[in-house]
Amino acid sequence: PTAPPIQPGSAAIVQVNDALFDTEACLNCHALLAGPFCAQCGQKKAARMGTSTVRKEAWERFRWFEWSTIRNALRVLPQPGTMAREYVLGRRKDHPHPLTLLCLAIGFLLIVLGYTDYLRPELPSEEAQRMYALVTGYSKWSFSLGAVAAFVSMWLVFRRFGYNAAELLALALYCQAVFIALQMVNQLPLVLAHSPALLKWHKAWSPWYMTGLQTLMFMVALRQFFMLGLRHDGWRLLLAGAVFAALKWQATQWYARAVVELVLWQMAG
Repeated sequence: PTAPPIQPGSAAIVQVNDALFDTEACLNCHALLAGPFCAQCGQKKAARMGTSTVRKEAWERFRWFEWSTIRNALRVLPQPGTMAREYVLGRRKDHPHPLTLLCLAIGFLLIVLGYTDYLRPELPSEEAQRMYALVTGYSKWSFSLGAVAAFVSMWLVFRRFGYNAAELLALALYCQAVFIALQMVNQLPLVLAHSPALLKWHKAWSPWYMTGLQTLMFMVALRQFFMLGLRHDGWRLLLAGAVFAALKWQATQWYARAVVELVLWQMAG
């Protein structure tokens, strides 16, 4: 026997709270539960996301080389907000854990970046080469700024929609995985075409159009997650997108300055 499926409502009506998870039905397939695991789909009874839940589920479900993980991860690309919403609402068996997905994306990004070592310039001294290596090493981790900007902008604009910090963080991590996928696609021309002219153009324009693409994808994810209508909630999407773009751009500038100061300090030592 199955329980009636949970019908998603609009973001303005549906409130995420502990009562949503206090049910005898599986939140993944809606079958009635007779124990801690669903007899129909095998998912463990879902609890509301929190700090301990995120840590425990990440440890239980972290698998590097499962094809199902990769297959499910690919489903995030066109609909990160929908999958994050379903994951937060309890459908977790068929969706990758946000941290697992993020680690998988980072792994692939580092592989792609490894193929761009030919971009390393010829430097006149060993000291200059060391400085360049330090700057490059720290700069590779600047992609994490997108998740921070996404979380802060969501918290500022949508914190009254009933989702707690862990649930908003799940959406931010799903978005960050998509941002990394976009970054990998953006790096492919540099991997395939060893062209100084292309490299010069890429360095000049990539920060601008990538910020625009990430902002657009972020707004799409927000609309999917909060089930927003363009007519009534378009201003919220535009506001969140503007806050995200501004925060990410400013955070990137601060990060770059911090990297320079840190490298200069290391070189002086």
